[in-house]
Amino acid sequence: MITFQNLTVTVKPDAVLLDSISATLTAPTTAIIGENGSGKSTLAKVLAGLIDYTGSVRIHDIEVATGTKKLSGRVGMIIANAAAQVIMPTVAEDIGLSLRHLPKHQRAAALAQVLEEHDLVDLAERPALSLSSGQLQRLALASVLATNPDVLIADEPTTMLDARYAKLVANQLFASTDRQLVLITHDLDLAARCDDILWVHDAKIAERGPAAIHHYLEYIG
Repeated sequence: MITFQNLTVTVKPDAVLLDSISATLTAPTTAIIGENGSGKSTLAKVLAGLIDYTGSVRIHDIEVATGTKKLSGRVGMIIANAAAQVIMPTVAEDIGLSLRHLPKHQRAAALAQVLEEHDLVDLAERPALSLSSGQLQRLALASVLATNPDVLIADEPTTMLDARYAKLVANQLFASTDRQLVLITHDLDLAARCDDILWVHDAKIAERGPAAIHHYLEYIG
């Protein structure tokens, strides 16, 4: 469960990126939609503990601002700029880094499984930063999911992908019922697959629920 209470994010001197947002997210999958600059990605960064805020943000009843160690490994995030998430030299090594929580004798089999699931077998020994933007996005998702997070925050996870791999990534995002997914997206078909939908507009939640997509489309014309 994720809870926001009077969540506010400001940038000096007076820009308000999120304005006193309060909501509780209990659905297995929640989409956050809205125009560029509305506050969607800021909300994702707050959940990942990447930016300061006032008010309260709790994941599994742990305050994000003060519970970094407790939430480490329990919250995973994928960002649109996947290259910024790649740490290790090769594809296999980057995924392997995410498998350190497993006993050593299980890691090789786990790595092979992850590579297969994400269609990365042929790229395993490739330098990670030689990959295309779409391949990097798939690698970032594979590495994050390999940590088996309780909460997955996905910020525009299909933006750089062609139709084939956008479908593959979408299916992987929705495959597990054991984690909570928060999906930030402009892809309204993908958003419609979620159990709950929040339309963020001008730093506030403009609407919540299934009708949010329809009213958002009416608003943008």
